[in-house]
Amino acid sequence: MTSAAAVIAAGAVCGPLALSATAAPSAQAGNPLARLTADQIAKKAATDLKAAASFHYHGSGKDSGQTISISMSVTHKGCTGSISDGSMGGFAILVTGKAAWIQPNDKFWETAGIPASQLSLVHGKWLAVTGTGSNSLSAVLAPLCNANKLLSLLAPPLTGLVKGKTIKISGHRALELRNRSAHESIYVSISSKPEILRIGDHGAINFSAFGARVTLTPPPASDVITLPGGSLSAHSLQPLLRGI
Repeated sequence: MTSAAAVIAAGAVCGPLALSATAAPSAQAGNPLARLTADQIAKKAATDLKAAASFHYHGSGKDSGQTISISMSVTHKGCTGSISDGSMGGFAILVTGKAAWIQPNDKFWETAGIPASQLSLVHGKWLAVTGTGSNSLSAVLAPLCNANKLLSLLAPPLTGLVKGKTIKISGHRALELRNRSAHESIYVSISSKPEILRIGDHGAINFSAFGARVTLTPPPASDVITLPGGSLSAHSLQPLLRGI
């Protein structure tokens, strides 16, 4: 499974976008990126993403014939969002500092072995894990909640890129920066402060809402089920996140 296909939009899976290609912006007057190389632009956009107070990303892709969707809002203090799989269900995600929780939907609980007769006991409950280090839930979810890790996961190497076509993404002109095989691309806004708007190969992850307010509110203790470290690995969390 390709990395971009592993990460995809929950609740608002992107449909096909009408993309109007134009001439490469390097040939257009007044383009603030014209004098920069593709690698320089990519590095600048990656730096801007890491420095952003917050951003949202969402997308969709296929793994073993199943559509996986993800939608996340990320801040320097944590993240919130959801991930789902057509066959295994999904869960909401909340990470704040070193604390992390997931809120499985009923399909996820069923995949984890909870009988239908007992779903009412866990419906709406959040899961926390007592493990530390690599056994902690926050460590498992870290690739989804950290700009640096997310770029390492999704983006092609930010060297050896070439400028490609110009398209429109959510009303913004975006320049394609692709590797020479043309299988992986980064699209950045054509501005003096380029922002990553999309990363894609066989799937696509769209970025937006830079600097938007994101609220991270821990669930009440009465709604939390605490499990010992590593206990989730026997169920469906790791398979759902494989490739991330």
